[in-house]
Amino acid sequence: MTHERQYREPRAAAIFRYTTDAVRNSRHTDASFASAVAETYMAQVAPEERTTQFHVGTDADSIAKAEKANAKLIERFRNGTVKLPADLEEAWVESLPEPWRLDCARALARRYGFIGARAPDTGIAGQLLCTARVAIEFGQALQAIAEINSDGVVDAQDLPRIRRALAEYRALGAEVVTQKATLQAELDRLEAEIRRGPLGVVA
Repeated sequence: MTHERQYREPRAAAIFRYTTDAVRNSRHTDASFASAVAETYMAQVAPEERTTQFHVGTDADSIAKAEKANAKLIERFRNGTVKLPADLEEAWVESLPEPWRLDCARALARRYGFIGARAPDTGIAGQLLCTARVAIEFGQALQAIAEINSDGVVDAQDLPRIRRALAEYRALGAEVVTQKATLQAELDRLEAEIRRGPLGVVA
């Protein structure tokens, strides 16, 4: 019996899927997103390391031409005419507006088996933001479950809602891990201070 091989969605296709949704549903246009990618890429990647040469203008006319050329370059990546180079990926994802940026980054992390949790952010502001994110994701997860159960029946029509619920619970799990790591970092810091004592001497 021959089993048909199940291929995974290409990494670039996943990025482009989030990009299309972001451009359709945010303040971005194709041109403004292309400009954001170009600006981020040139800020992050040294000139001698770049595989993509974006256009840069010096006056109003040349800037407009550069933006148009960059939009066409990004379009060629998105339609598959040119393969997305590895060194452009991070700038591309970072240029996505929220929540698409975080959702895309988490989806890419899951391809390696990670859950996409953020690095711990210590300090009062970081802790408050982390707690708020957990609360938001928890509320969204509950809302997704409520939508599945709203008619008392779970059937094929609920497939999109189930997928959304799973995505919300993955996001919730990632935020909980981040909050746990943040608290652990604070605990380690405070215990280290106690061990050093008031004069900085380790007890």
